[in-house]
Amino acid sequence: EQEYRKISSRPHLKHNDMTAEVCTETIEIITMACDKHVPVKNYEAAAQLIKQSMDKKFGSSWHCFIGEGYGFDISYQQRHMLYLYVGEIGVLVYKC
Repeated sequence: EQEYRKISSRPHLKHNDMTAEVCTETIEIITMACDKHVPVKNYEAAAQLIKQSMDKKFGSSWHCFIGEGYGFDISYQQRHMLYLYVGEIGVLVYKC
């Protein structure tokens, strides 16, 4: 799985608790932000863009974590969480 992530720039879902429509739109937002900011390793700007886009599209309060290695244990609103990889970068988006 790790080798696959190294060569793939397509999003690889790890955990999804969203409706299909919201999931599709969220992946589009994440992909756009990562394409813009991850190549220069500006994870903070990518996370900020994702959070702002999610708040605008789906109402607040969304939270976003991006990085190359982290663990998490969170509480979130049911049907409002997505965890995926874009290449080797993990992206966690959730609403609480």
